[in-house]
Amino acid sequence: MIRPGVPAPNLAPLMSEAVLRERGGVRYHELAARSLLNRCDSPRMPFRWTVNPYRGCAMGCRYCYAAYTHEFMGIETPEDFHRVIYVKTGAEAETARRLAAVAGKGDLVALGTATDPYQPAEAEARVTRGFLETVARLRRVRLALTTKGALVLRDLDLLRRIHERSELQVHVSLISLDAGLLRKVEPWAPAPEARLEVLRRLAEAGLRVGLSVAPILPALTDREDDLDALFAAAAAAGVHRSSWNLLFLRSPTREKYLRWIAREFPERLEAYQEAYGGRVYLGGRYRERLSQVLGRLRERYGFSDEWSAAARPAAPPAQLALFETGGPVGRNRPVLRSRSSGGGR
Repeated sequence: MIRPGVPAPNLAPLMSEAVLRERGGVRYHELAARSLLNRCDSPRMPFRWTVNPYRGCAMGCRYCYAAYTHEFMGIETPEDFHRVIYVKTGAEAETARRLAAVAGKGDLVALGTATDPYQPAEAEARVTRGFLETVARLRRVRLALTTKGALVLRDLDLLRRIHERSELQVHVSLISLDAGLLRKVEPWAPAPEARLEVLRRLAEAGLRVGLSVAPILPALTDREDDLDALFAAAAAAGVHRSSWNLLFLRSPTREKYLRWIAREFPERLEAYQEAYGGRVYLGGRYRERLSQVLGRLRERYGFSDEWSAAARPAAPPAQLALFETGGPVGRNRPVLRSRSSGGGR
């Protein structure tokens, strides 16, 4: 729901009330931008600059941490992050000027940190392609691209050129091979088979490509057998780099995600409420055991250490009572359990 009245003062002059298009229940608006480059000062992040060609994302991922950013647009309902999308325009000249300076300093630029640069709007808006065209004209740019979108294959010509002239990493996000589950979790993202094909074709093109298992969803995508199958499929596609992270829940994503859990997996709701009560990250033995499992899988399938970097927990790593205390992450059952299923103190 869009809040009545004028949007945030700093963005109001840039926003267009006109709807560029409306498809599948998603409305697209124009957002005038001076530059696509934004500085990132967080010490937790490995990059200094971010590029998000869109505000909002029609992939519809239930866990997306960036839903809070729509509050700056005067939008209160977190689900509208996936239904009201802003297409950034008019940023070409300043983006090119700043990017040349950033390349000269050797700073890493991350494309697709808050919204997917290859979400459906990109097929027509081509903002991401325009940015890549700018990168391809330069040398010594350090660029990391993250996407779920199969449309990235449209830009293989640019990605090859950037790879030849600069330093390029492409991270393809895939958290499970269970197509039925992903239709619930990421309703408008490509199916697992499509993303595996993207990984294969990017690897065949000689690009530096990796599997991003992020976020791992407790009790839904954390079983060792499932993760084993995912790493095996990525290795078969010719990929041998990976990164991973655990589910991060801050408001309003927390409330949105828990509403979805209550609807789709009500038996998990109590466990999630307690596990994430008062924290946005999970720590303790659960994270340690999961890290061990991922380490074994990476070694088993020949994945390099380059991109192995689980996010550091923001909260003290106290043991969570709702997590099992012995052995590795379960092979045939989820680790996160409600007390009614035997996970009491």
